[in-house]
Parts: sequence; structure tokens; C-alpha cells
Amino acid sequence: MSGQLALLPTAAPKVRRETLPLELIDGFEDAAPSAKLRELIRDLGLLQPVVVVAAQCGRYRVVEGRRRCKAIAQLTDTDEVRVAPTVDALIVEGRQTGRGEVCGGLTLALHASRSASPASELQAIEAILETGGADSEPATVKEIAAQTGMSVQTVRRRLRLRSLTPALRAAFDGGTITASLAEAAARLPDACQRELGAQLEGGNRLSVADVRHVARNRTAAATGELPGGLFAEAEVAWQVTVRGHLTAALCAIPVEGGYDELGRATRDALAQLERVDAEDET
Repeated sequence: MSGQLALLPTAAPKVRRETLPLELIDGFEDAAPSAKLRELIRDLGLLQPVVVVAAQCGRYRVVEGRRRCKAIAQLTDTDEVRVAPTVDALIVEGRQTGRGEVCGGLTLALHASRSASPASELQAIEAILETGGADSEPATVKEIAAQTGMSVQTVRRRLRLRSLTPALRAAFDGGTITASLAEAAARLPDACQRELGAQLEGGNRLSVADVRHVARNRTAAATGELPGGLFAEAEVAWQVTVRGHLTAALCAIPVEGGYDELGRATRDALAQLERVDAEDET
């Protein structure tokens, strides 16, 4: 389709609850569950079902619950046997739920009602952009916000993370770096990002302070290559500075509301400055 995007089903979908083998569920491979989440699931089991939609060939795609699915997979891999490789799931069924943009829209709508998961939100937005068929990205961003409850500003912030280099994007998707750090790094040139990626590959943890340090070093190096005195402040006559302030003040003074006297005083000051300039010239 082109033009208007439809990110949510036009009719309320059917939902059924079922226990699914984890091996039949896709879409959580890059999730990064916390140690606390793994501990809770190990001790208590899965207290809240995940949300999935039916995909092809008898498989399912997770809409909400990526970190819980990943935590169960990790616990199973380490033989912490109190968690079985099955998942309690709410299966959303409907004619449109198999479409990539609808799956992404459902993910964002669910995320809008709870704490943010930036990595999965970015992946969902990217899926919408790839499969939605809207005329332009700005229009798509507005439709995502209108239909899912996510703010336009948040959608744009997520999309800016597409400028991350592959190493930093993988670290963000995997939970190695935070969303705030990723957003700061995404503003840097590729060369700076590669330097940060090399630090990660060397086994070092990154912080926002590291991002700022790399940016400062890059700016200092670039400035050092420029001709001397390029950024030296030009000497400005005091009359020019005062005239600029007075003119700005005159423009800011309201025309109505009893400020006429203040306006007249400002105009008189400008006129006096002009007379001083004329006397200096003679």
C-alpha cells in the first residue's frame, strides 16, 4: 500500500492463551535481559505471558516480551532446570497481524503503556519503515506516533540511532551500551564511533564521559589543522554593541500595555548614540 499507513488492526483481533515451545518463537535473539529478570524467572517462573503473533510455517513472532523469552533461553542453556523451554503466550490472531508493519505497530502500542525498551522500539520502527510503504519517512513518523501513542520526538530519537556504526549498533541492540550513550555516540562522525567501538572490542566499558572525551579530542585535532587566528574575536566598537542591544530591546518591548514610556526612552537612547557617533566623526 502507499500513502496512509495502517499500523494497527482495523478490527479488534482475537486473543487466545497457549503454552508454546520457545523454539517456535522468533524475534528475541538480540534482547538483553537483566540479571535480576533472569533471577526472578528462575525462582518464580514466567508470571506474565508474552504477546506473539502467528508467522509462517507454524512459527510465531514476539510482539511484547523479548527480554523474558531471551531470559528463558539463557536459563535453559545454562541448565538452570526450574525453567522449562516453554512460554506462556497470548497469541494475537487476525487477518492483518501477520504484516510486518502491524506487528511493529502492536509492539510500539504496548510499549507506550509501560517503561521504554529502546532497542526493540527501534527494531519495530525499522520494520514499519521497511514494510509499511508510506510515501515519506516524516509522514510515517507522524503516523506511528498517532496510531501507537508514542511521541513524535521519541520516534525521531530512536531513528537517529540508525547512524550508529555496526559495532555500536550491535552493542546497543545487545544491551551493552545504554540508550543515552547510544544517542550521544550517534551524533559523532563515523571515525569517532569507530574509536569507541575499538574500546568496546578491547573489553572496556563505555560511558557518556568516554563519548564526550572522544568528541573533544576530535574537535581539538580538527581545530589544530586550521589557520592560526581563524577563531580570534574581532575587535568591535562599543557603539556597535550598544546599538545592537538597544535595537533588540526596542523590538522586544510590547506596543500595548503601558510600555510606551519605556519605548520612548529606548528610542531616545538610540538617537543620543547616533549624535555621539556623529560628533566622533567630526
